[in-house]
Order: sequence, then structure tokens, then C-alpha cells
Amino acid sequence: MLFTINDVIWGIVLSLWVVIVVLYISKLISQRFGAYVSRKAIHMLGGGIVAVLSPYVFNSPLVPIITSYLLMVYLIVIRVLRKEMSWFMDRENLGEVFFAFSFGTILLLMFLLDHNYWTNASLIYVAILPLIFMSFGDGITGIIRNFVYKRRVKGFWGSLGMLIFCTVVGYYLLNIPGLIAGIIATIAEVLPYIDDNISVPFLSFLVLYLFIKVF
Repeated sequence: MLFTINDVIWGIVLSLWVVIVVLYISKLISQRFGAYVSRKAIHMLGGGIVAVLSPYVFNSPLVPIITSYLLMVYLIVIRVLRKEMSWFMDRENLGEVFFAFSFGTILLLMFLLDHNYWTNASLIYVAILPLIFMSFGDGITGIIRNFVYKRRVKGFWGSLGMLIFCTVVGYYLLNIPGLIAGIIATIAEVLPYIDDNISVPFLSFLVLYLFIKVF
């Protein structure tokens, strides 16, 4: 079975949690620290919490995939209608759209490569770990940069914070391949010309898949 009633219930619960984060918690954070920190808080409290809980509460990746794409479509629609949520959205930055796209696509891509990965304790984190890097790793580096440099800039201390987080969590979950993927995720975050919500999850996913499934 691709999904169960339990999956639907958890999908609703976590979707409501994301709504609370986006409409209420992030607004309070924005009032204190600004839109940039608010956006990073959504990464961690919204996407990050869902990524961490998903292996434990869902019987398959189907519900997280569907809800991610529904969120992406919703974010695109409100942009087209010029109804942006100003406390975290930037008209010139499509980061939240790319975030939702990457979240669903990484899970879908792994499903297409291996239909049974969700039931394998190691393989499931080939998909989940890049989402943790994107949610928490990028969120941490953004918050550090905001408080250290007082502006949106790629800097050493933010990258160091992300590197420490990603390598520690990567090693804990997937040993050496996870550690290497954490290094790659940190490098990917500072690459120019590509949104880090695309580069971080897809490059780290590629590394993990090659290490664990190919090599």
C-alpha cells in the first residue's frame, strides 16, 4: 500500500504545524529579527521538523511528496497574484518555492530509483539527510551570518556553522558517506548562480546515492 490512513492523519497534522509556523511563529520572529531570519526559521521549524519526523510517522514517502508539491503550487500562485507574505517572502527571491520543490523531488527521485527505500533504515536517509542539510544546515548558516555580518552575505562563520552541523549529523546517520555529503552540502551552499535550496539537497543526494548504492 502506497499510503495508509495513518499517513493521511500525520500529513494533516504536519501540514497544520507548517501553517502555524508560516502564519504565526515566523511572523513573530520577523517582527523581532526581520524577514531573512524569519525565512530561515521556517526552513528549520517547518521543513526541518517534517524531514526529521517523516521516517517515523509515514509508511511511504507519498504523502510528504504530495504535500510538498501542493505547497510549491500554492507559493507560486500567491506570487503570481502578488499576495506575497511580506514577513518572510522576497519578491526577488524564489527560495521558498525552490525549497518545497526540492523537498518533494528528492523524495520522489529516490522512490523512482528504489521503490522500497522507505523501509530500509540506511537508504531512507539517502533522501532524508539532504533535506535535513537544506532545512537546518542552511538555516543555521543564514542565522549566523545575519547576526555576525548584519546583512545577507556568504561568509566564513556561517559556512563553518553549517559545516559543523552537517558533518556531525551526516556522520551520525550515515557514517563516512554522510560526513562527506555534509562537506559537499556546505560547499554547495556557497556556489554562485544557483539557489542553495537546489544545490544543497541535490548535490548531497547525488553524493550519498553514489556512495551507498553504486560504490
